Amino acid sequence: MNKKALLYGLLYCLVVIAFKLYIVLSSNMFSKFGFYYSIITGVFLILPFFFIAIYHVREKDHGGIIDTREGMRIAFTVLAVGLVGTSLYNYIEFGWKMGEYVNYYNGSEYLNMLKEQQLKNPDKIKVEDFPKIIREQIASLSAFRATTGKIIPLLFIGLTGAFAASVIMKRVPQ
Repeated sequence: MNKKALLYGLLYCLVVIAFKLYIVLSSNMFSKFGFYYSIITGVFLILPFFFIAIYHVREKDHGGIIDTREGMRIAFTVLAVGLVGTSLYNYIEFGWKMGEYVNYYNGSEYLNMLKEQQLKNPDKIKVEDFPKIIREQIASLSAFRATTGKIIPLLFIGLTGAFAASVIMKRVPQ
């Protein structure tokens, strides 16, 4: 395992954790950006770390020459460390904020969103089903499920991005 790739993976984790903590501590967890887009923003943040890690290893350790296989090893190391670190944080954050999720589903903001959905699709959502929908949402809260739901996009984008970065950053001897 390349130590520089490990460090870039840890740096990625720190950046994403700082970003997520900012969202949570600034009370933006249930804003439109915080609830819907902060996860994918954290996922796409890994892409520059692939390029920087491969560039740094290529220039410092390999004399400006690196093949695709070595680039993929470096990028996969960054991805693996990023997956483990952010997964641990997501699991801990969910346990820490579980009460706020319950309050959100029991609150007026979620009820208003249900009413909007009911107005758009009156045949699919009925007003008398609102308490049942809220109970199901609360019952389905799970730290494991929430963490897995955040890992899958990171894995998909990460594998694709790692391959792309290793191909783009490759340099062969001339």
